[in-house]
Amino acid sequence: MRLRALARRLPGPVYRTLRGIARRLRPAPPVTAPPTPGPLVTGVAPRLAAIPGWLNLDDLAHFSLVLGTQSAAGLRGDLLEIGCFHGRAAAVLAMHLRPGERLVLVDLFDLPSDEPYGDRPSPGQVRRNLAHALPALDLGQVLILRADSRGLRLPGDLRVRFAHVDGGHAPDTVRADLEQCASCLLPGGVIAVDDYAHPRHPGVTAGTDAFLAANPHWQRLADLNRTGALGRKLYLTRGVEPS
Repeated sequence: MRLRALARRLPGPVYRTLRGIARRLRPAPPVTAPPTPGPLVTGVAPRLAAIPGWLNLDDLAHFSLVLGTQSAAGLRGDLLEIGCFHGRAAAVLAMHLRPGERLVLVDLFDLPSDEPYGDRPSPGQVRRNLAHALPALDLGQVLILRADSRGLRLPGDLRVRFAHVDGGHAPDTVRADLEQCASCLLPGGVIAVDDYAHPRHPGVTAGTDAFLAANPHWQRLADLNRTGALGRKLYLTRGVEPS
């Protein structure tokens, strides 16, 4: 206010010139129109929403960023998911398959489980869901294993660049699943752990922390919140092992 009062004491022509300059230098008002949604929101998300599951828009963006960055960097390898349910997250993985890569899905399906799940699909239903969401998908690149991950034997030639662990929630199961994924993960590969720090599934945090404590060369690449979800997604990668 003092500067304005002083400016008004200037000769009229000078004051009007300075006021005009000030108006031209004033910052433009912020844009209030909503941003235009991108193709993940307008094209991919509606197709995924038709598949039962809990993967949300945040997960879609995070998965796409990691998988797209790997492909852009020239990293080639298989994709693995432990606990696919009806295939919503699997559809995101399948979107990023390149020629020569495989998508391996592991689930109990109708086998006995320690954790109650309703609406358990069959392998055939998962295949149909993937085909409906991604009509151009080569289903020959998809291998579905009906098995308990605790006794799982993955293909010996499996070399994984991205794994999603979303199976059992008991600490021993989570740690075993992480060890299984780590054994076939390529350099530069990433493991995403679902339900980390979930208040209803403390075993996921306990099992993951036990794996990290036993494997100190593994690093937390990202620990990400998810809109509307109680648990977080933890992204892990292998660092340089001590000599």
